[in-house]
Amino acid sequence: MSYFAWDRALETGHPILDAEHQSLFALANKLDAAIEDSPDDEGTVSDAVYGLIGYVVEHFSDEETIMLEYRYPMAGPHRSLHEQISSQTLSITTRYFNGEDVTPAELAPLVCTWLRDHIQVHDMALVEYIESIEASRKSAIPA
Repeated sequence: MSYFAWDRALETGHPILDAEHQSLFALANKLDAAIEDSPDDEGTVSDAVYGLIGYVVEHFSDEETIMLEYRYPMAGPHRSLHEQISSQTLSITTRYFNGEDVTPAELAPLVCTWLRDHIQVHDMALVEYIESIEASRKSAIPA
């Protein structure tokens, strides 16, 4: 069962962010499938866990670089939100590697709710800011 459905409502219009967000959902689905279909196959589940965790870190780094590039005024609070999701993701990972059961039911709210809300509110605001900066740059170029 796929808990992590990507839909057009999550598109920000920024090609890098949209591609990375879609990849996050795909990796969450891969982890969900590994946990659900192969719970006793530690290698498969571990690979999926590491894949998702690694990509979360990479994505947040990319997003924060974009915020710096555009001098996004809400970069601090946005970065704090990244730290929260990283912490929650690491908590689930630590529990898994400590031998505790981690179920798709725990992962679903994390990705579906948190990531969806984050994209639709905070990432959309970032992209709107970027678009306003780009529009002002274009209007400042002499014809």
